[in-house]
Amino acid sequence: MDMRVDRLLAMLLMISKKGMVTGKELAEHFEVSLRTIYRDIEKISEAGIPVASVGGRGGGYSIMENYTVDNLFLNKEEAHTFMAVMDQLNFEFGKSEKFHAMSLKIENTFKQERSHPDKWSIAMSPFSMKHEWKEHVSLLSKAIEEDKLVVFDYINRNLEYFQRTVEPLQIAYSQGQWYLFAFCRERNDYRRFKLVRIKNLKLGSPFVKKEISKEQIQKIIQDSYQRHSITVTLQFTRRMGEQLSEYFSKDCIHQTENGQFVVVDQFPYEEGLLKFILGFGKECQVVEPDYLRKELKEYVKEMLLPYND
Repeated sequence: MDMRVDRLLAMLLMISKKGMVTGKELAEHFEVSLRTIYRDIEKISEAGIPVASVGGRGGGYSIMENYTVDNLFLNKEEAHTFMAVMDQLNFEFGKSEKFHAMSLKIENTFKQERSHPDKWSIAMSPFSMKHEWKEHVSLLSKAIEEDKLVVFDYINRNLEYFQRTVEPLQIAYSQGQWYLFAFCRERNDYRRFKLVRIKNLKLGSPFVKKEISKEQIQKIIQDSYQRHSITVTLQFTRRMGEQLSEYFSKDCIHQTENGQFVVVDQFPYEEGLLKFILGFGKECQVVEPDYLRKELKEYVKEMLLPYND
């Protein structure tokens, strides 16, 4: 499959998914000229797929109503990558009929490829809670599919337990952590719960699901992140310079005249931040804010108490 055919298929899927896409959006997304987009649209139409064009403000390209885009298959390289992800998801969601059925379909479609070693190996669940993790995910998946409440004990950052009754909406993986996004009845608001902090999870009674879009969920999560975040300035020794891009965006990293490095970034203000900073050992120190610097100092003092014989 050549690059142009790949682009045509991706373009078709993008139009089908979004409903209406402008030529400019397509050109920017695929990094080609508008003239190229016009030619590609012509090729798609020549293939018998009814692409409608609407001019003026609010216009663009769309797939004509009642036409379904199907029978678009992955190539071999894409299949290898996708099947590695499916293998892991099938493990994580092993008791979910939907994931099991999808995995069987994909494996059957590309069964001739499974005789070779997988190029990708993906593990996403925390090692320390493999068994508990599978039970949690299975139960949460069932609750989301059947619109049932879930009740659990939640451990906050002060190691305090609170019982929560929530309306589950989504299981999400973000920045190395798994989360449950749900409407919390105790807080009367949407909340994101770390799965590793959930204990004694149980299914509750059915509930009427609230109408909320994927875009609204993302906005709520982003707003929550901003509210609980602070700007932190960290100073690193020159030894850490080459490794900093593993942890921070390059835009946040600046080298000083004496060869040291300074990172200015947004972080959630919680105990995990102190542990993250301490993970760099003596190669890092907090410059600002001052209250975080003092808090870290007190945290280290408490860490040393059991060793003060």
